[in-house]
Amino acid sequence: MSHPIALYVDAGIQASKYSNVGMFAVLIFDYFITLEAESKWVWHRKWTFVRFIFTVSRYLPFFGIGMTFIAALRTQYYPGESCVRFGQASNVLHIICILAAEGLLITRIYASWKSKRLLTFLLVFPVVCFVISYILSHSPLVVFEYENASPINIPDPDSCLFSSGRGSVFQYAALLLYELVLSCLMLYIRFSKYSDAIGPLQQTFFSDSLGYMMYIMVMSSFSIILTMAPPLTWVSITDSPQVVIHSVLASRILFNLRASEGRSRIHTTLTDVSEMQFEIGGGRFSTPVLDV
Repeated sequence: MSHPIALYVDAGIQASKYSNVGMFAVLIFDYFITLEAESKWVWHRKWTFVRFIFTVSRYLPFFGIGMTFIAALRTQYYPGESCVRFGQASNVLHIICILAAEGLLITRIYASWKSKRLLTFLLVFPVVCFVISYILSHSPLVVFEYENASPINIPDPDSCLFSSGRGSVFQYAALLLYELVLSCLMLYIRFSKYSDAIGPLQQTFFSDSLGYMMYIMVMSSFSIILTMAPPLTWVSITDSPQVVIHSVLASRILFNLRASEGRSRIHTTLTDVSEMQFEIGGGRFSTPVLDV
């Protein structure tokens, strides 16, 4: 019978474990303090595509971050055991969580413009960014040549050690670029199309969406620094924060929009769908924001 063997641990790995366990606690805490808002503004709505991606961005992180939580608590392994598939599954769930949160953002931007060309751009651009970042992160041509980036000879049996490489820096950079482009696009829409028509609901829509992008850009910048600057064993400290902040902010934006709609509901049509009402000249322009 094989006996378990202790995994390598240093300050970086321990700090990464603490960070990811802490972020799981933040996710759970935020869920319970916003559960009342979700029951009020979401549960009684009919199922739509937007509600589906909201549900994914809201609940799938518990599985993705939960798997990271399990990996962080691991202190030993059994000879012959492999953690490769477990790690790959966790990474896939993390990516899906972020894509779902970004999907909610895309629906809001599209609803504010209603342009098929814009929708095509919003769908194609992130795919291009992701593909390029994935190719770069797995390319043997990309080598980080400085002291802190040099490989560290530490035992990592069957990829069970709680650590990761620096290739994810390209994914963080792609996310930063994507949010920067979308924030510029949102500012253009706000001040070119709706400069003379802004109410409480519209104010919530634009301010929360831009705030979301700013937080993601700041988080991505910190992730790039924390991936490249510290020793290699500290890199995993960035695993969970991106997923948690995407899920938390995406949910809170939806709840704020619903609350703003509830305060400004003056038309009977708003009892069935969420709308943004804009006075343009002598007429009225309506576009759905989130029909969940």
